[in-house]
Amino acid sequence: MAQKYPFSMWVYNPLSDFTPDEVALWYDCGFTHPELPRVYSNSEAASLIPFLDEAQKRGIKVIANFANLAIPRFQEISECILVKEGSDAYEKEFREAYEIIGSHPALHGFYVADEPARPQFFSLVNECYRIQKKVAPELHPFVNLRGETPAFDKSEFSGKTYEEWMAYLGNELGISFVTLDLYGPMINDNLMPSYFRSIKGAVETSLKVNGPDIWANLLSSAHYAYHVPSESEYRWMVNSSAALGCRGAMWFRFYDRLEGHEYYGSPIDEFGAKSPTYYYMQHAQKLFSAHYGELLMSLRFKCAFHLGTDYKAYPVFGEGSHPLIGMASFDDGIVSFFEDSEGTEYLCLVNMHRDRYGSFKIFYDEEKCKVYEVYMNGKRSVYFPPTDPAEEWADFNMYAGSMRMFKIEKL
Repeated sequence: MAQKYPFSMWVYNPLSDFTPDEVALWYDCGFTHPELPRVYSNSEAASLIPFLDEAQKRGIKVIANFANLAIPRFQEISECILVKEGSDAYEKEFREAYEIIGSHPALHGFYVADEPARPQFFSLVNECYRIQKKVAPELHPFVNLRGETPAFDKSEFSGKTYEEWMAYLGNELGISFVTLDLYGPMINDNLMPSYFRSIKGAVETSLKVNGPDIWANLLSSAHYAYHVPSESEYRWMVNSSAALGCRGAMWFRFYDRLEGHEYYGSPIDEFGAKSPTYYYMQHAQKLFSAHYGELLMSLRFKCAFHLGTDYKAYPVFGEGSHPLIGMASFDDGIVSFFEDSEGTEYLCLVNMHRDRYGSFKIFYDEEKCKVYEVYMNGKRSVYFPPTDPAEEWADFNMYAGSMRMFKIEKL
């Protein structure tokens, strides 16, 4: 069975706010790995089983969020059971929860921590990871990292560099994924370079050292300086992060709450109704999954380029950037290359513009290769003839934030 591209979300509401019928809503929105509502002790664990059963019926996995097993943030870190009672107490607490729901086939893993910073926090993350993988090696513990984490110095990681820490997670602990905060573009375009640098640092490091997959932690709740994403911005966030090698996406967040006065615009509003952004998110996730999700999960990311504007992260695509393919555009794009297990190369193109069409052209020597546009996860393909580089303009248009993929067959 083809591997689905993971889509998840943060749920801050307690379990008492929901019934298991809510799982149908998550599935309808296109989630494959939703986070379960929060529980606060192992005494509530059995109440999650009906949610897990509903997830299993729909072929999706879920992430359990036990407050008693997670590391609190910042000043509350002293409340963590690891700090108060030590590793043996944490392992005992985790085993109790695991014995109740751990064998359920719909369980993906347990939430551990959000935005670790400072050496003590990372040390606790490592210990939670170690204990959870010791007790449940088949599960996938979940930690969300700050976007700037790839630039942290080695003092944060108990003397390891970021690269060494990622290698430790992937090769010694067996951690399969981490998420990475990528909210910057929802403030203004000036934060676009940091968005790209964060993804580049995380993805390229993980590939180099066989570390965890990187999931993009994307913004769906406006707050502070962040605005409510438009339909094309939802599409752009999914497509751009995937084109740059992220292998999953998680949204902050799915539900607004009456007590969260500075947070708004989420897919489900404070009163439980679907907001307009519910349909934006649903469409972005389902469209991506229908055309590219399974295909991208079968490919390995190779490299990426900026096309047009230089955002000071990836090189700008130009003459000689690829041995077979040339590209040109009056507009900005993301150009990336992937490879399948047989060495066949794929070109991925995303229109960088979030508010308008972009015009692009691809040219190549037909005696050296042929290019086919692929969609429906590679089940369909259409021959894509080259454009003469001397022709005025243009080969094809792409609507705001959209993605297209092309298979390169060498001759």
